[in-house]
Amino acid sequence: MKIWFNRGLSNTYDALGIIRASDTEGRIVMRATHSDPLSPVAVRADEFAVEPEPADTDGYVSWCLRHCLEHGVDVFVPQRRREAIGMHRSAFEAEGIHLSIMGTPRVMEMVGRKHELYENLTGTDVPIPPYKVFRTLEEFDMAVIELRGQAPHLCVKPCVGIYGAGFRILEDDGCELKRILSGDTFRTSFAAFRSALAESTQDRDMMLMAYLPGVERSVDVLAHRGRVVRAVARVKVAGHQVLETVGPSIAIAAQLTERHGLDGVFNLQTREWNGVPYLLEINSRMSGGLVYSCMSGVAFPYWNLMLTAGMATPEDVPAPLPGVKVAAVQGCIVI
Repeated sequence: MKIWFNRGLSNTYDALGIIRASDTEGRIVMRATHSDPLSPVAVRADEFAVEPEPADTDGYVSWCLRHCLEHGVDVFVPQRRREAIGMHRSAFEAEGIHLSIMGTPRVMEMVGRKHELYENLTGTDVPIPPYKVFRTLEEFDMAVIELRGQAPHLCVKPCVGIYGAGFRILEDDGCELKRILSGDTFRTSFAAFRSALAESTQDRDMMLMAYLPGVERSVDVLAHRGRVVRAVARVKVAGHQVLETVGPSIAIAAQLTERHGLDGVFNLQTREWNGVPYLLEINSRMSGGLVYSCMSGVAFPYWNLMLTAGMATPEDVPAPLPGVKVAAVQGCIVI
């Protein structure tokens, strides 16, 4: 079986290593592409090629289909432009190519826009933080007035974004210069944010929401056809992480997987408020910390390939070990 990961994040290197270690019978040929010829995945994959820079989305999708056919790809795990590729799923499947994508194009679009996900879950029993969408200074000020009575602390973030870019906890007190000099990129004052918004010409949806001060969990999920196969929640404790295999956050993952027919490997995050975990977001890709969850004994990327290709059933996937404590180590490779 030949599998292909197109250009993705740095965790592709880890995913390929996990697949290699798990494929004890040598049944999988790993192909990877990237726009950077010196990408570390070139070292880890069996086959590597440089991706072209697409002029447009349709052109890239067409290139991906041709690439699969030219190189005999059986399972394609798209990372770059996976939403657009998912819109052409039937074209890939007609050629016998299995796609591993978290959800339908509509679901992928919805989870990528956090406020639309929250709107979809309004009225369900999935806890979501109090929030308001704004663009202008006037809308922001009205949102502050409304939410101040619901939460002691507030934060802002873009409705569309990754890596926490744009996230700020808003504070009434403190010196803005001290925040800047301290290197704190997660806090700012209401006054500084209002000033930046007033001077900006940006025209994008932002969210003002309750800042939840409790325990945060990052839940890595392996799903198959709308059912959670295995899930591991990671909790940061000092300099390490503790792996959980049961709990309310994992129950939320199971509920969302069934509600939206989710598939493959993805991640969601929760944070507690008064002991209740609230959903923060769903990431439709492998998380950067997936390597931690794999230390539970479940090789998430490997089993996803086996399930997608029909070479395993959910019952074949081992149960994760609870209570494992894991810590990161630093390393490097020659490229």
